[in-house]
Amino acid sequence: MLPDRERHALREIEAELRASDPAFAAAFSGRKLRSPRRWSLLLVLCDVTAVAMLLVGLFARDAALVLWGTVSAGALVAWHIARAESIRESTEDGAAPAPGSR
Repeated sequence: MLPDRERHALREIEAELRASDPAFAAAFSGRKLRSPRRWSLLLVLCDVTAVAMLLVGLFARDAALVLWGTVSAGALVAWHIARAESIRESTEDGAAPAPGSR
């Protein structure tokens, strides 16, 4: 993590770049290159799939399906935690969270 003085200097440079050439600044902005709504939709779809795998595996008594459902659920928990952490860090730096990121 950068010290406060360096973060402030970086924000000033970013503001100057956005003011002088918004198209160039947007090309390097991660917010334009990724779609937060698409990632949120993918995450919810993966959650539903993991729960369905677990339930079908439990009712069908299929150990492999239960195993893969459990593994995927664990990976999704890690994904949720990482996503929440990145959103928290971006708000600490003073940037507003991307729309649809929660």
